[in-house]
Amino acid sequence: MQAIEFEVVPKEGTIPVPKNVPSGVPLRVLLLWDTPRQALDEEAAKRLIASVTEGLTEEDLARPRDLGRGDPLWDT
Repeated sequence: MQAIEFEVVPKEGTIPVPKNVPSGVPLRVLLLWDTPRQALDEEAAKRLIASVTEGLTEEDLARPRDLGRGDPLWDT
């Protein structure tokens, strides 16, 4: 079994979700399939990975800007 896990915020029905899930809520999506690892050649794997991001914008794919903890404040 193989799996891909990613986080997404579905908008306007881009990913079918149950009706009780509010719009704009971040979701973790887990895709599972029973393709034997040997049967998935390099080109098929590239197509599969490319299809995961289909329909996403640059904003969806942007990494959050991590500024860390900032400068420590020392007692004086």
